[in-house]
Amino acid sequence: MASATPEVAIRIISDAAADAGDESQKRERRLNRFVRVVAFGEWAGNAFGALAFVWATAVLLGGFCSVLKPLDFWYATVIIFIEAFRIFSRNYKLENQALFGTTRALRWINVPFVRMLGRPQEGNEVVLTMGLWINLVNWLPVVGLMFMGILQAALLILMSKKMELRGTCQLTSRSRRRRRLHLGAVIVVFLIIYTLFLSGVTEDLRYPTIVPSAFENACASTEILTQVVAALLLIFRPQVVVNLTNTPWCRRLLSLSKVISSVSLAFGFAVALWPRRVVDPSSFITAFTVAVLSLGSLQTPAAANNTLFGGRWIEAIVDILFLWHLLVTLPAALSGGHGGFVRQLTTIAAGISSILVLLMKNLQIPAAALQVLLSSSRFSSLQSEYRQPSPQDCTTANPNLVPAIIGFYVLALCEGSLYILASILGLFSFFPRRSLVRHSKLFHGQRGAKAIDLYYQHAYATCMDTGPFAAKKNLSLAGFATESLMTSSSSSEMQRAAVLVLGNLDSIEELRSRILGPNDRALSTLIGMLGWEDVQHRDIRLIAAGIVANLADSLTISEIPGMLKLVSSLLDADNQPVNNDPAGRQDSLPNVGNAEQLEHGQDDGRGCWVRRRWQQMKKKWSILEEQEPLTHQDSLPIQGMVILERLAHDPDNCAEIAKATYLVAKIVGLISYTAADSKSSKDNKRQHMMIFSSLNFARRLAITGDTIGVALRQELYNNSFLINNLECVLEDSRSSPEIMKLVFEILAKLAFDKDARKEIGSSKVTISELMHAFIGKDGSTNAYYDQSLRMAAGEALANLTIESPANCLAILEETGYELIKDLKNMLCEDEYRYVAASLLQNVCAHSTDKLRHHQGAGNHLSSAIPMVMKNIMSAGSKQLEPLIGLVSEISNVIPEPFVDQLQLQANGSELVQKLVGTLNSNRKPNPEYPRMRRVVIEMVISTVKLCPRYATIFREGGMMEALNKVERTPSKVEEYRVFYANVGVVRESGSPLAALAATAKRLVHSAAGNLGA
Repeated sequence: MASATPEVAIRIISDAAADAGDESQKRERRLNRFVRVVAFGEWAGNAFGALAFVWATAVLLGGFCSVLKPLDFWYATVIIFIEAFRIFSRNYKLENQALFGTTRALRWINVPFVRMLGRPQEGNEVVLTMGLWINLVNWLPVVGLMFMGILQAALLILMSKKMELRGTCQLTSRSRRRRRLHLGAVIVVFLIIYTLFLSGVTEDLRYPTIVPSAFENACASTEILTQVVAALLLIFRPQVVVNLTNTPWCRRLLSLSKVISSVSLAFGFAVALWPRRVVDPSSFITAFTVAVLSLGSLQTPAAANNTLFGGRWIEAIVDILFLWHLLVTLPAALSGGHGGFVRQLTTIAAGISSILVLLMKNLQIPAAALQVLLSSSRFSSLQSEYRQPSPQDCTTANPNLVPAIIGFYVLALCEGSLYILASILGLFSFFPRRSLVRHSKLFHGQRGAKAIDLYYQHAYATCMDTGPFAAKKNLSLAGFATESLMTSSSSSEMQRAAVLVLGNLDSIEELRSRILGPNDRALSTLIGMLGWEDVQHRDIRLIAAGIVANLADSLTISEIPGMLKLVSSLLDADNQPVNNDPAGRQDSLPNVGNAEQLEHGQDDGRGCWVRRRWQQMKKKWSILEEQEPLTHQDSLPIQGMVILERLAHDPDNCAEIAKATYLVAKIVGLISYTAADSKSSKDNKRQHMMIFSSLNFARRLAITGDTIGVALRQELYNNSFLINNLECVLEDSRSSPEIMKLVFEILAKLAFDKDARKEIGSSKVTISELMHAFIGKDGSTNAYYDQSLRMAAGEALANLTIESPANCLAILEETGYELIKDLKNMLCEDEYRYVAASLLQNVCAHSTDKLRHHQGAGNHLSSAIPMVMKNIMSAGSKQLEPLIGLVSEISNVIPEPFVDQLQLQANGSELVQKLVGTLNSNRKPNPEYPRMRRVVIEMVISTVKLCPRYATIFREGGMMEALNKVERTPSKVEEYRVFYANVGVVRESGSPLAALAATAKRLVHSAAGNLGA
């Protein structure tokens, strides 16, 4: 029963896979067209901007500066400064895009209330912590109303950076301590402010004089104390309160409170903008919302996700309204006593500052909007202001002035409009990008999506550098990946994306053409990634290892410094499949909805229409975490073994591997099973694959030819644990036929060494397994093993019996087998004839006395002689050598049957002609059968000794002339018994060939002379 060899699979592209690849290419071309359209918008905007810049400086300010109205002069100056700032700060290189790239248009989603949709309890805590800091600005007596919005916006930016609002799945202990420090500082500052408020320092600033003093104290006390208590709850998180917030009735109450909070926040905004009011509810609204958010942050994820009235959306709405309340409503309310203009100005400033915060990663839209606003606001009044000159100044009647001003504003308007259009269009790049991810083979969750996003940015930067039309030929995913690896300044994020893309190429030829080239920078970077030992880079490291494995048979170790150590580091990784979770989700949006589905099962369809539509849209455009399940082959040590095995196909690489003595020790250590009781089915499969890969590499080293192969086999055998580990693998019931075959092949090659033959032959387990695999128990043909496994076992037995009487005796004494009978039967089978003849020849040569007294051995050998003689007459060169040698050895064990067989020959001329022809045709020895002339001469000697009448037949058949040639032309090749890959590995222990030929000549001559006399 032979199972499939568990090799690491090479992808074969089926029709379905080819169709998927074509679809992926279509989506890639569609994304490239979209990129060129977006880039063309900004490129055209740049052209209009440059023209407007030149027009303003050369025409307006240069030619009409003295006659321009002050408003137009300052408008033109502002627009010029905006354009100058854009020109001098523009850098479309991918790694430096920050201020004016439309590819950053979606970066506003880093705002906490959007990033925290999947973890509302953490979102509540983050937003509340930020809100407490921002609210401090409203209480500080040293901050004026005009600077309040600026300071609050700066605080929001700073806190969004410090609070780690990038969607991490869990809070680390460091970030938790940082938040506690923030909350502790908030408590101290609020207590100080409350003390100052009670002493009257902040009374006039915080509340207008129309509010009664008693009510003012109550509002202040309620708001400050609530915020202090909320901060204390977040710091200490008492278990009693935590348990209380997770009870069913408290979950419902908190859900209802969030709805009330959102309504009250909206009401507070309307009241703050009302021109006349008697009571300001801002403090009570703030206190109530702070209490709701603090209690919500104490809930468990399951309880926080299990909410009523819109689920996570109500969480997002409360977060948005709370921050808006602090940034807009409170400043507007506090300015109520300063007049309507001040209140409106404060509200507008706070709103603009909050919008700028939302767009803090992309200043393209605000700058463009300002250009459009300034340009369009002047069109209606230009004609009236410049067409009616005053008596004092007639220079304004210049007929070219107004067209020049209009031309400038038109250019600025076109520039700003194109920028806004490109930015808005850039937002919709989400759809072709996600479409490409879903139809490509980037099955790596959010990392695959990020790789496509980086490619989009790279394509956009390429279009801006070379032009939207000229960049058409340079836009491709594979080209982006190669360039990212070749560029020394590429970030690790870019390199990870490049590896993801290259790891999913269907064509190995394309992969080789892009990585293997004159510039080896990409290859060096790729191999360097094998040493990324951080657990967050584990999946990328695995993909990089897979790519290197596909290229390994074309690599030269000596040309890549440090490669063996990096590949060896893969073997040190724990033998577990890679998990995409540690890093794959760190920079990604959470999988919204999983917690709720686990808690209550799948959605029963009874939700509101908005929720159903949202779920449908999310399902359509969401990113699958992993479409192909990871297998036991997806482990770093296995990939490391595959790389080493493919590298070892090159003899030059084998020479480098031989120098790395530590590598062999690692390989040998991996050839072992662990306790079976503690292993699951998956673990056993993975361990099976690990042992298979280790054995496969050790086999590759053992079968290496030339002198380096001798050194490698010596290095393997010198390891004290190798033979014992191989024995344990053979003895273990979990070993499959594939593994056993590899062990047999390793043993067969190690047996070329005399000491190794002795140690291997002393293991009864090894001999028993070899016999069982080659012959079968009780002499029956072993149907469990296929032909290749039986051949490997037979070759190992044949090599073990070379010049080893002890091993021959151990094989003969193995119980349950009739060795001679079984080998005789195998001589009838073409596929096993060579191995069986070699093994039987060695046994007969080194166990002559044992076989003479072995029960039934003589009869079996006697019946085998006619078969062997018949095969000699028809056998080819490789099979002929062991068959002739076998006849000679049988004649030494049982001479009588051999003589009888010779006597049966009519005249023996056919046999003699076969032997003479063999001697003459092997004037040049062949490494595959270097003993050919020796075994022929030995058979001549045995034949003449046992049957002297053949001496005359030999002389008449030209044997003396053939022996003379052998005597005059001995070869160094014939000094070896076994050659492996043109290197002699086992020396001949018999007499020199020339002396043997002289002996044969003397016997033929003397026997023929005696017969003639």
